[in-house]
Amino acid sequence: MLLADTRVRWEQLKEGRQTYFLTGTDEHGLKIQGVAEKQNIPPKELVDNVSQNFKHLAQRMKIEYSRFIRTTDADHVEAVGHFWNIMMDKGLIYKGKHSGWYCVSDEAFYPESQTEEITKDGKTIRISKETGNEVFYQEEENYFFRLSAYQEDLIRYIEETPDFIQPEPRRKQILEELREGQLQDLSVSRHTSRLQWGIEVPNDPNQKVYVWFDALLNYLTAAGYPKADTTALENIWPAHHVIGKDIMRFHCIYWPIFLMAAGIQLPKTIFVHSHWLCDGKKMSKSIGNVVDPYAMADHYGVDPLRFFLMEQSNINTDSNFSESGFFHHRAMLLNKFANLTSRVCAPNFEISRGLQQAEAGEFDKIDELLRKDNVTNSDKEKVISLRDELVKSIDSLQQTMDDSLASFDHMKALKEWWRVVDSTNEFFQATEPWSYNKHVGDGPSPERTIRNYLLFLATEGIRVTTLCAQPYMPDLTEKILGRLGVDKDKRTLDHAKIGADLTYGDGSNRKYEEKLMHKVKPREGAKD
Repeated sequence: MLLADTRVRWEQLKEGRQTYFLTGTDEHGLKIQGVAEKQNIPPKELVDNVSQNFKHLAQRMKIEYSRFIRTTDADHVEAVGHFWNIMMDKGLIYKGKHSGWYCVSDEAFYPESQTEEITKDGKTIRISKETGNEVFYQEEENYFFRLSAYQEDLIRYIEETPDFIQPEPRRKQILEELREGQLQDLSVSRHTSRLQWGIEVPNDPNQKVYVWFDALLNYLTAAGYPKADTTALENIWPAHHVIGKDIMRFHCIYWPIFLMAAGIQLPKTIFVHSHWLCDGKKMSKSIGNVVDPYAMADHYGVDPLRFFLMEQSNINTDSNFSESGFFHHRAMLLNKFANLTSRVCAPNFEISRGLQQAEAGEFDKIDELLRKDNVTNSDKEKVISLRDELVKSIDSLQQTMDDSLASFDHMKALKEWWRVVDSTNEFFQATEPWSYNKHVGDGPSPERTIRNYLLFLATEGIRVTTLCAQPYMPDLTEKILGRLGVDKDKRTLDHAKIGADLTYGDGSNRKYEEKLMHKVKPREGAKD
């Protein structure tokens, strides 16, 4: 959810950009039924609780979705029934006997070639090669979807549309799977003797719709299918999907084929993300390395947690969560980002006056003043060189981040963000604008112009990096932009360049009781 939320927030910072963020829970199937039986509660009560848990987590993490869809929603059940009937009318669903290796955890049948035998706890069991979960041999009469009829069409589409599946290694993985063997027709129902918790197959009360035939259609449900025109310009379809690698086959093979069969446009892109490890290991209750997001947010803050998770989100490989790493990264945000804001907003500076001077063109010949200046012992040519590099990096930040975020590369985007923050700090330290205060009187002077110019550039570095950090740290950036006095309507990416907004700064330079960020100690018992 956080990957999608930050990307949506980024797009919303662009003038005139419309967004729609769909998330939710798929709530049918044998896995849900089995857990409900173990807890001795109705399946609906179980999924009500689960969906509320996800909603609470989203709220705590400041995730703002347009709709939280549940596959038990009435409009979704209607959409599934309609889609099923369309496929039946086209002769793409038929009844037949099915046998194979089924995994309850994955809600999927696997061909024998994708399973293997292993020894576990002294017993020989068969597992899925992909997920490592146990599979069982089953045979029953079900409905089948003619998946195999669209194999070549899907291969051709993926080959001709290189951005359809991202990142590239995932695209290659799907193509390899499609090319190496014939797709088997997909069992899209389960007999009620085995599955009672699911959407009933139209006109057959003895069969329930297979969970993935059901769940994937939620995207169309949100687009108003079957009543709305999904080809209309104002419709949210086609979408960009953000999914985990564990459900890649369902989204990158089954889903496109379902849509091809229905004559509906395919998604624009399917972005497949990796998973989080903790201390280099898969999270597991048995070894006690499951990260509690509530505990992290409560102790360290939601914004630092959001930022860290995105900063460390590796696209191609699993990311590693380390609480000690999180602690140190939070300290960097405090020391390099929040504290610099506090320093430029000190009472003995005048941000507003510097902006007025910039607008009036009083900085046009600043290089001459800098070269003649003897208030500080700094190498003036080095200062000018640092200035040139800083201006270039600030003005290119928004576009550089946008290029990276187009492929959800938050790690790369935030690496560039840090580079600008570091450059701004380096410039502020090297130029020592505070040294000019004792040389500044009430009226105009070269010293005042130089000081205000140096402060102007540092403050612009803060303003621009803050604008670009809004999707990651909504609360902290709100505080900083508020402290700088940036108008609400000038907090878009169009203003993320030096001089794009010269209207802020009134009342910014004063003493503040409230800190932008507070120091925290590591949690008791946190691992180094």
